[in-house]
Amino acid sequence: MFKTLLLVVFFTLSLVAYNIQLDKPSHVATQKKEQSQHLLIRDAFKELVIDKTTGLMWQDNTDTKIIKKNQKDAKQYCRSLVFAGYDDWYLPRVKELKSILNPKKSAPTIKKEFKNVVPRHYWTSSPNLSDTVNAINVDFESANSYQSNRRGRAYVRCCRGHSNSLI
Repeated sequence: MFKTLLLVVFFTLSLVAYNIQLDKPSHVATQKKEQSQHLLIRDAFKELVIDKTTGLMWQDNTDTKIIKKNQKDAKQYCRSLVFAGYDDWYLPRVKELKSILNPKKSAPTIKKEFKNVVPRHYWTSSPNLSDTVNAINVDFESANSYQSNRRGRAYVRCCRGHSNSLI
């Protein structure tokens, strides 16, 4: 009796797994992810932007166009930031920061939901593994990433959440 029950459970689980694979093949999911647009929602009261596609929440107050720091201080600023009722902010990685830009060959722009922007360089937390003196930042005017001296000053925009799709 126990063997029969075990076989029925195994057979049922096999069918369920097979149906899941038939319903959502991995290549279709990848295509849909690549084609999807970012669904951004601005909370004007809290001065932040929520990206429903990536799961990230972005700081968008006047500090993002005023505060300039070196990279080490930028990381510390985000780690200690208490903003909009949250205290788990961090300095974004390159792909995360670039996800809020509309890269166009002629004139890249930041997405319209962001109101506090300077068309200059913003720090990322992405390491430059081949160089301990320089770090990576993103230019909001060209949408390109650059290596700059870690001691130099650039703007800071913090985010929170986890964006595994962008890593």
